[in-house]
Amino acid sequence: MLLSMRLRKTGRSEDCNNSTDHYYSLHYIMKRAFILFLFPLFTIGVFGESVSVKEGDSVTLHTDVTDIKTDDEIEWRFNSTRIARVTGNNAIYDEDVKFKDRLQLNIQTGDLKISNFRITDSGLYKFEINSPRVSSEKTFSVSGVSYTGVKSLSVLVGDSVSLHSGVPELQRDDVLLWRFEHQNTPVAEINRKVGIFNTYDGPDERFRDRLQLDYWTGSLTIRDIGTSHSGVYEVDIRSGSSGYTTHKSFNVTVSDAVKSVSVTKGGTVTLLINVTEIQKDDLIQWIFGDIKLAEILKADQRFSTYDGADERFRDRLKLDNQTGSLNITDTRTTHSGLYELKIRSSRWFINRRITVTVTDPGLSPAAIAGIVGGVVGVIILVAVPVAVHVNAVVINHRRKIAELESRRKSVRLLLSDFFSAVRYI
Repeated sequence: MLLSMRLRKTGRSEDCNNSTDHYYSLHYIMKRAFILFLFPLFTIGVFGESVSVKEGDSVTLHTDVTDIKTDDEIEWRFNSTRIARVTGNNAIYDEDVKFKDRLQLNIQTGDLKISNFRITDSGLYKFEINSPRVSSEKTFSVSGVSYTGVKSLSVLVGDSVSLHSGVPELQRDDVLLWRFEHQNTPVAEINRKVGIFNTYDGPDERFRDRLQLDYWTGSLTIRDIGTSHSGVYEVDIRSGSSGYTTHKSFNVTVSDAVKSVSVTKGGTVTLLINVTEIQKDDLIQWIFGDIKLAEILKADQRFSTYDGADERFRDRLKLDNQTGSLNITDTRTTHSGLYELKIRSSRWFINRRITVTVTDPGLSPAAIAGIVGGVVGVIILVAVPVAVHVNAVVINHRRKIAELESRRKSVRLLLSDFFSAVRYI
């Protein structure tokens, strides 16, 4: 009896312990989930949205305010130091040498644009709005990325040029606009959310059938580029999931240069790139048909030339490690053809074609004239018998036609005599 009561009591204690453990476990899980839920909100509020900007690019920090009222007090601070504010309908910039003439404050929304971003501009940017109706703040942690590449691009007429947006992949809420020469109307745009993916010819149709837009990255390709396409290209990328817009610009110069080269057999020909110095992230390739002749990967300090499968370029190629130009020495007629240059970087891609003609000096003008005369003579010798034969055929054909005509007249006379005789009978 006592044992059974003791067993029953122990059983109830175990049930209670299990219930308590279950309660505390559930409580721990809920507490943990609540902390995980609050942590992103806390980190965003304290550290701000993270923004990465390449050195020399521009960035706009968005406040998400649609319309500032006259009694609203707007302030922007950089690392606790005020740099700009809106008072009434005026944008006022504090006298900070650091940001001189590089800040632009939108008096309607309070958005702040920082142009020509520098590494020293990295830090915490804080937006504050105070009014009788609402008070709020928003912070951005902006970091600059060092970039040593040039932003000016020189190409030749007929080249194909791709300007990179710098985005690995556009998100669903991102909005991208390409503009030319600061025009309000874009030459290309992507807005996946509303299903826009377009390129435009421009007011004067100078880009007609020349633009190609990458759906995933937003990079813009200009095919068969001409001198009228020289100018400044700008891309604005508004991040829908975050509150900022990145701006990139490219200054493209198109020159009309000779892209056909002629060289005498045994001579040296130089294929130029038209750049003063290769940049750190450049990848340069020279291609002849399906043969890769040379390659430069500056980041890895790799400079290579190749003989080709048939070794027609063996010991003939010399690569300029500073400019990427290619020299072909002791040329042969088998080196005549189309050479393709490809230049890839983080900001653009250039595709160029150069035609090389190698002439044989053994064939003098007199020899060429003799060959031409001989060819003409052969043509004449072949043509004369053919002409005589054709003439004989024509004469024979005419003779047969005359005989048939004579026979037809004879038949007519016989028929006429026959019907006359029948009439008299």
